[in-house]
Parts: sequence; C-alpha cells; structure tokens
Amino acid sequence: MNPIATLPEPLLLGLHAFGELTKEPGVCLTTQHLASVIGASEPYLSKVLQRLAKSGVIKSVHGPGGGYKLNCVPEETPLYPIFEALGGPFKASGCSLEGCRGKKCFIAGMMDELSAAFFRYLASRTVAEFASYYANGTEVSIEISVVTPSRGQKHPNFGNVK
Repeated sequence: MNPIATLPEPLLLGLHAFGELTKEPGVCLTTQHLASVIGASEPYLSKVLQRLAKSGVIKSVHGPGGGYKLNCVPEETPLYPIFEALGGPFKASGCSLEGCRGKKCFIAGMMDELSAAFFRYLASRTVAEFASYYANGTEVSIEISVVTPSRGQKHPNFGNVK
C-alpha cells in the first residue's frame, strides 16, 4: 500500500476502463469485454461505468453492437472531473487521529497541501494526455514544488482547486 495516497477501488477500476475506452474513441466496448481486460467483476464495473456515463465523459449505447464509448473531446477535457465523478467529491481530510480533531495539526496541513497539489495536477492534465500515458505506458512525472515559508507565513500559490 502506498503510504501517502490510497485511491478508492471504484476510481481505479473506472480509470482503467476509461483508459481502455480512450484507446479506440469511436468504438463501443461492452462491460463484459472491459471487465475481462481489466480483471474486474462485471456487475461492479457496470455501476462504475454508469457513474462515468452520468458525468457525460462516456456514452452508453444500447442495442446490438452497443456498450460504452468515449463522449468527450480528449484534448479539451481535464482529468479532475473524471476523478471526481469516480471517487469524489474530493476534499482535503487532513489528519484522522482522534486527538487532532478540532486542533491545528502540522500533519493535517501537510496532507491538505499534498492533496491540493494533486488536484491542481489533475486540473492541468487532459484526457488526451491520460490516453497517451495509458496506451503507451509512458512514465508519469509529477513535480511538486516545495516552498517553506518563514514561520507564520502562508505560501501565496497554495489554494483549493475549483
């Protein structure tokens, strides 16, 4: 398990299914096909795909030859809403230690800043970039700039994504 971030299972399954759909944007893929490719339960994946369809980034096509297909312009669609449709709404959650609730906590602040940086990254990346990474196995590089302000000062670039 990653000690810094754990993504919910519906988000992971949805991203893999979405990645498969981006490989052939105009082609309908069935839930059965997607489930077999990514190694998921068909009924569970069906619910995840319905979330994506409800968000509008994929489309459900009924009838013979039906299934799911991409329903967005990859170069114009940011990743953040897709992550949020599958795992959100996201909010910084800070520190979950019982003794920290309601108090200022350095750990909570640090985790909230890391979350904000991740959300900014997702907002700055498109489905086209995700598709390229997914199809080609391209290495993903995320640079997080760390600026340590003097005591009592806040960094001006840290804020919530929306």
